[in-house]
Amino acid sequence: MKDLDQYSADELEALLAEEGWDTPLRPVHRHQLKSWQQWVFWGLRIYVVVMCVVVLWAFTSGMHA
Repeated sequence: MKDLDQYSADELEALLAEEGWDTPLRPVHRHQLKSWQQWVFWGLRIYVVVMCVVVLWAFTSGMHA
């Protein structure tokens, strides 16, 4: 297998065109979530914060023991 610097510019350009890497990507738009999905994500955020507090508490109490 050749390294990237061993290819000529024409070979690289042909590869990019052949694979379709030179075409721009489709635009990405924000998708509006349903209300139950928003509640689930808020629940996950709260869960992560609570778990971080528990880990911090366990770490600090372990250091003092």
